[in-house]
Amino acid sequence: MVDYEARMTFTEHLAELRMRLIRSLFALGVGVILCYVVSDQLIVLLASPLAPLGETGIISSAPSETPADAAKPEGASPSPPDTAPAQSAPVRQVEWTVLNPLEFVIVKFKVAGYGGFLFALPFVIWQFCAFVFPGLLPHEKRVMKILIFGCSILAVAGVSVAYFGVFPLVLPYLLEWTLPFIKTQLRLNETLDIIIKLMAAFAVAFQFPMAVLILVYMDLLTPQKLREFRKFAIVGMAVASAALTPPDVFSMAIMLTPLLLFYEASIILSYLVVRRRKQMNSSGAG
Repeated sequence: MVDYEARMTFTEHLAELRMRLIRSLFALGVGVILCYVVSDQLIVLLASPLAPLGETGIISSAPSETPADAAKPEGASPSPPDTAPAQSAPVRQVEWTVLNPLEFVIVKFKVAGYGGFLFALPFVIWQFCAFVFPGLLPHEKRVMKILIFGCSILAVAGVSVAYFGVFPLVLPYLLEWTLPFIKTQLRLNETLDIIIKLMAAFAVAFQFPMAVLILVYMDLLTPQKLREFRKFAIVGMAVASAALTPPDVFSMAIMLTPLLLFYEASIILSYLVVRRRKQMNSSGAG
């Protein structure tokens, strides 16, 4: 049996906290170094959601050529414009660009920083739990484990929706608004910033059910209040979805739909939380 009444001195707490912070910073440094080594591959991975743009006929990452030109030997002159076969739809060229010699290096460090943080995050969370858990009661530990597990699953779900849903489906639609005579260029630094920030926004937005359950568990919110404020919550989630996504209805709907489902699921789960808390209170009183 663990003695929950045992207590460390203030100096011992500070020493342990210092050790946990040093270990976490060391893990972060190792993660940043490892991610910098593979930063080129990470950049390709982050840009891969835009790959379908080259397959839809809207965007091509290389200059287009006619089948006749492709069949000619190297060095031969291309076919004149009047003999090129007609295409059913214009192909918009796109290029990944950098505007100065240091930009790509800065992007590599930025990607290494984000990647290193994610690489070290599980270890940092474990260090946090190792520091906090000895002072918690068994049921509090169980709540913390559920909270950490639920937040992690929801964050992965949010990032997956953004990575596999928003970027491949929404960006072709947005680029259709561009006039045909305008050349499309994607600046590497700014485009990767949009991708990373939008994935982070989805990861944060998908934490909504856990935030509701925490408020219910702390008795700051009730299932009845959730039902009463459903209309206001829908308006708030719609505003948040519009602010966190590109300026189009489709991407807003991709974020808003799961949030609405999460809200309804939160109402059901809140009843379970209240029932569980009442059972624990009655058993404790008995």
